[in-house]
Amino acid sequence: MKKPSTYDLTQIALSAALLAVSSIVIIPIGVIPITLQVFFFFLIPALLGPVKGLTTVLLYTFMGLIGLPVFAGGTGGLGSILSPSFGYILGAMPVAWLVGSGLLKNKGKWYTLGLMGAGLAVLYGIGMAYQYVIMHNVLDTPVTFWSILSMNMTVFLPVDAVKLLFAAGLYTRLARLPFARRIAKA
Repeated sequence: MKKPSTYDLTQIALSAALLAVSSIVIIPIGVIPITLQVFFFFLIPALLGPVKGLTTVLLYTFMGLIGLPVFAGGTGGLGSILSPSFGYILGAMPVAWLVGSGLLKNKGKWYTLGLMGAGLAVLYGIGMAYQYVIMHNVLDTPVTFWSILSMNMTVFLPVDAVKLLFAAGLYTRLARLPFARRIAKA
């Protein structure tokens, strides 16, 4: 891997800041709030590629774990690991790699939509499994995996599907613009 340039590091830092800002405004529904993070979990690696996209998510996660208030609702710190919603941040890491590497070459809108849909399945799989483990084993909350699955599929999936559609649409439009050719996907 080549040494990242100042331009690359600036893109990563600004993208991590964008993720942090997207998590401030929340709509609290149960233990998992609704934020704009999912939109940027797809858009950032699509634009920057797998390495810079994953690095952005890792930087964002590191910022939150050291105590900066960048997680949903302005929270942060090591205690965030015990939050049922932290699994979705962990799930954003393989999603960044999947979406970023799948879109290294500009493909059609249907391919982009399908790839981001697969990424959403990965995000939900990791997020719901983590939520179940934390709620069942750490928080000692009597909840079944089926109730978590049901809540996520009926409440969060429709909202996240709309965010995914907007991210895919915005990416396909931005990828055609001249500035997109200047972004070195790595």
